[in-house]
Amino acid sequence: MCFLLDIECFVAEYEQHAGTELWDKIQSMIEKSYVVIPVLTVNGIESQWVQKEITMAKTLGKKFIPIVESIVRDDVPDILKGKEYVPYNASDITETIMKMVLQLKDMKRNDIGFATHC
Repeated sequence: MCFLLDIECFVAEYEQHAGTELWDKIQSMIEKSYVVIPVLTVNGIESQWVQKEITMAKTLGKKFIPIVESIVRDDVPDILKGKEYVPYNASDITETIMKMVLQLKDMKRNDIGFATHC
């Protein structure tokens, strides 16, 4: 939970419950989310899970704040092409996180009914 923004973030690796169907859990969290933050790195861009999550989120009309590594900038999924993104800086992850937080704050300030899941 990010108390400064009053948001809750879901990261599958940190929310493990033995025996739970992973896709069911991810689907439920995407449905509850206001914004989806796909991290498109060399590994992320090739992940079938990331592609599936992005497609589902788009189908549900979710907003995106993509985080994109420069090396994959031309390979982002069609769903996200043309969208502004937060540059992924592997050498300074704090910078990337701060830029993402600023985008979330801006959405929270400008959107009515900002949900508490990101």
